[in-house]
Amino acid sequence: MLDSDHINNFDGFDLLPKNYITDSEINRNNQDISVNTVGTKLLDLCLSSRLRLLNGRFLGDSLGYYTYMSSSGFSIVDYAVVSESLRSSVKYFKTSDFTYLSVHVQITLYMKCSINIDKEIGLEEKRWHWIKSYKWSENSKLKLIDALLTENVKNEIIEFEMVNYEENQVGVDEATEKLTKILDNISSLSCKATPKTKRRKKKRKFKQVWSDNVIYETKR
Repeated sequence: MLDSDHINNFDGFDLLPKNYITDSEINRNNQDISVNTVGTKLLDLCLSSRLRLLNGRFLGDSLGYYTYMSSSGFSIVDYAVVSESLRSSVKYFKTSDFTYLSVHVQITLYMKCSINIDKEIGLEEKRWHWIKSYKWSENSKLKLIDALLTENVKNEIIEFEMVNYEENQVGVDEATEKLTKILDNISSLSCKATPKTKRRKKKRKFKQVWSDNVIYETKR
């Protein structure tokens, strides 16, 4: 049986895997010094998932400016969050000034990326034609729980999580297609499929050269 001294002197790092990379300290400025329950959960999520808050760490928001105003005062509720591997691609993060249009400020993220503008990017119809529309019903909640407990769905999710997809357009497309199929399968088990309706194209009315606005409005 372990005594209290042994428990207090226990080195918690022994619980971590050998290949685990400990979190590195990154200074972050923040004008909002108050923390609520939601903020604590967000910080816990970032620590457990190795995510990074960009607010107060980059040019454009180096002091951690407020992003929301209300009758109670100013606070920071709008964040930009990236993974540790993606942080090196961030050029800078900007927090705009308050305007009369919204109680929130506009936040802008600039990233370094390589885009081939010569290549036409579009969804292939043959890869997406099978996607259906579903409608949530009163029994969908229980059906969804049952669907997530089936061996087929659990195996699909585990298989999806175990695959190391390439960090490029091909890998993203492959992951998106597999995830969409999983969600489509779950939706078919828990929701009611709704038929797709074809949109009617409106006939374009051409205005005759000899017709003026008075004649056009009269005909309408």
